[in-house]
Amino acid sequence: MDLNEAVEFYTDVVGLVELERADDVVYLGCGLDENYDLGLVEGQTGVEHFALRVTADELEEYATHLDDVGVETERVSDEPGQTDGLRFSLPSDVDMELVTVADSSYHHPVKPEADRNAVTPRDLDHINLMTHDVDSDMAFLEDHLDFAVSDKILGESEFTIQAWLRHGRFHHDVGLSNGNDVVRTLHHLAFQMDSFDHMKKFCDRLASKGYRLEIGPSRHNAGGNLFAYFWAPGGNRIELTAEMATVDPDAETGVREIDRETNTVSTWGGVVPTKEFLEEGS
Repeated sequence: MDLNEAVEFYTDVVGLVELERADDVVYLGCGLDENYDLGLVEGQTGVEHFALRVTADELEEYATHLDDVGVETERVSDEPGQTDGLRFSLPSDVDMELVTVADSSYHHPVKPEADRNAVTPRDLDHINLMTHDVDSDMAFLEDHLDFAVSDKILGESEFTIQAWLRHGRFHHDVGLSNGNDVVRTLHHLAFQMDSFDHMKKFCDRLASKGYRLEIGPSRHNAGGNLFAYFWAPGGNRIELTAEMATVDPDAETGVREIDRETNTVSTWGGVVPTKEFLEEGS
């Protein structure tokens, strides 16, 4: 809602580094490569678009496939570090991109690309979307983009309330949460932390700057990852995560039913999700 306030928060508190400003967008990164992880634009909350990094060959294969099945796409390559891209809409009308990047090097902690502090997240980890049609978005990602469903939660009438999908070996790259408000497209954006100790130091810094956690820390059911959540200024939810599980490509989808498990968030207990956490996005 306030670009200057957001940039100050994500650089001073979260520790991201500013990489570029272009077309009213501020591009920020975690600083271990030249790729941007978060683009901020002033306006409303939620998702303008999100991207999955792929190889050049994969990009062309998906472009051909999406064209064959009648999905409208647009070639894009206008953001920092992006060499090529393909944009399209999910069934819920959230825009997604497949992108290739110039910097494909691995992260080396002692060879950062930019100044960063000790609490800065290592990388962007995943995105969890709010969607009014979880089943359709889930089917699209499975059928057209080779995602696999790692876990899902079903309601009493067997429709999907939440789903976690992977494109690689980690438990989820994209999460889908049921929401009735089509304007609110983001449940949370997650940053990868090194460890629980790293998360603890980050939370100390967050508190020292006057911010408080919404929920956590604890360990999730889906993915087995450690978590802590907070709201950033302007109204978007951020997750800190570590120890995300890896999943065998042949693993079957884990299915839970909501009436059989009261706490779908924490395996440890002691952390009770609020109605706002379960139902509200931005």
